[in-house]
Amino acid sequence: MKSLGIDIGSSSIKVVEMQSTTKGFQVTQFFEHVLNANPGSDHELEIIEYLRDLMARYDHAQTRFILGLRQDRVAIRNKFFPFNDRIKIHKSLAFELEEDIPFSSDNAIFDAKIIRTLGGGAEVLACAAPKVHVQALINRAQDIGVEPFLISAEGTAFGNVFERWNEAPPALTTPPPSYDVNETEKPVRHVHLVLNIGHTRTLVCAFEGNSLVGVRSLLWGGKNIADAIAKKYEIPYIEALRELQTKAFILTNKQGATFDQVTFSETIAKAVREMARDLQLSILEFKSEFNTQIDNIGMTGGTSQIQNLGPFLTQILEVSVNRVSTLEQIPNVLFERSQQNSAKLGVAVGLAIEGFKKPRNPPINFMRGEFARQNHQMKALWEKWGHTVKVATAALVVLFVYSYLREGFALSLAERSQEVLKTQAKNVANLKGKNATESGIKKYIRENKKRASDLKTLASVANMNSALDIMKRVTDAAPAKNAITLDVRTLNVQDAHVVLEGYVNSPREVSLLQQSLLNVSADGQVKPQTSTLSALQGRTAFSFSFNVDRGIQKVTR
Repeated sequence: MKSLGIDIGSSSIKVVEMQSTTKGFQVTQFFEHVLNANPGSDHELEIIEYLRDLMARYDHAQTRFILGLRQDRVAIRNKFFPFNDRIKIHKSLAFELEEDIPFSSDNAIFDAKIIRTLGGGAEVLACAAPKVHVQALINRAQDIGVEPFLISAEGTAFGNVFERWNEAPPALTTPPPSYDVNETEKPVRHVHLVLNIGHTRTLVCAFEGNSLVGVRSLLWGGKNIADAIAKKYEIPYIEALRELQTKAFILTNKQGATFDQVTFSETIAKAVREMARDLQLSILEFKSEFNTQIDNIGMTGGTSQIQNLGPFLTQILEVSVNRVSTLEQIPNVLFERSQQNSAKLGVAVGLAIEGFKKPRNPPINFMRGEFARQNHQMKALWEKWGHTVKVATAALVVLFVYSYLREGFALSLAERSQEVLKTQAKNVANLKGKNATESGIKKYIRENKKRASDLKTLASVANMNSALDIMKRVTDAAPAKNAITLDVRTLNVQDAHVVLEGYVNSPREVSLLQQSLLNVSADGQVKPQTSTLSALQGRTAFSFSFNVDRGIQKVTR
């Protein structure tokens, strides 16, 4: 079985293929398609055409297609429930999130991810997404030509890369003090952040140990820097984006740098400071919500490749910021673990992992309720064979009814046939009493058939020519005595076949005799053959075979 994580970004499409084997899971290959950067291009059409061609390479019956909702379209809140039953938690989500989400719960789909169980309770990431966004993603999948196995969220999927996703959530026997005390008395929780800096958005994921405890989305990305470069240097956006991707850097020490280098660095740094301010607000939210201490920050994503971005953010945030490699977290990767690949594929890898998560730690899936997957295979099977099944069922009912009535019909017909049989045996064959039975009638029919056959055989041979008649016809056909000197020694007539042997005076007379016998032959052929007679001095032996008409009539049965 294969799982395809499809990350549809604002600047490129990343698809990661993951495969399950008897020894575990492997990330086998990835595909990337960079979208046209021209602002006037139709990205939606480009996305559909590319993915439709790519998905056609896969057997849809053996592949799970996983899509993710953009994180800014999913509300995620950290909640504590006094029970840890998944079904009860899911039933309580709408009520618990009613005041925390910026849209109506009646128009939302809910799901939850258990972070850890705490005695009889559970710490949960409660997720809600508007139905309109789920429907739009399903419609896009239909345009591509696939049916999603599930629809997850970018943030929780990205967290799979750093979590122990194939294990059950950690279980503590009793809740830690942080869940039993007042807000002001909560102990400090040590958390580290991972940033996935994309083209238009930045994911902020908070981890406590190996567990994802919070997700935020910042509406900032590489596009903000490209816009700043384009505005500063008054160049087209596409050219500014190219400069960002190939030359972007931030100077940590301006000493020795040229004026152009300083200007370029300051342009990028100014745009990054905007992101840093938004990130500081998210950090404050985490601190107030969990009473956390941010130990370190990791960063990945295409924009994280800007030279010296980590040291620059470290200075602003006063927290160590370093690049992290998402592919280094995965044990079995069958392609190059390069820095560029690792930066791009975090979300796509996480989505592919969602397709293999077990019920003990299930994936986030917004295909619920009215969007739940239907068994299209059974539906298609019924559409194809439904009429046949109906006809077969009707035929089976008719067969049962017929079988029930057949015995009565058979007995009635047997009685009538026996009466008719006796009547006809008496009228036609003059059979009476014990002879007027089926066996007696069959015997009568056999005897009469044999008698009729004998009569036909006699009639066919009544006018048959005898062997003497054949001898006379041969004698009449032979040349005159003054033409040849004929001495017949053998005349053998076997059915319609005749063999004639004897002596003449010369080979010429043999030829003359053969020509004469053609008038007697039934098929116009007289075949010479080796004579069995002994040679005589002054005489020539001959032997001919030919067929004659005996006048036997063909017998018709």
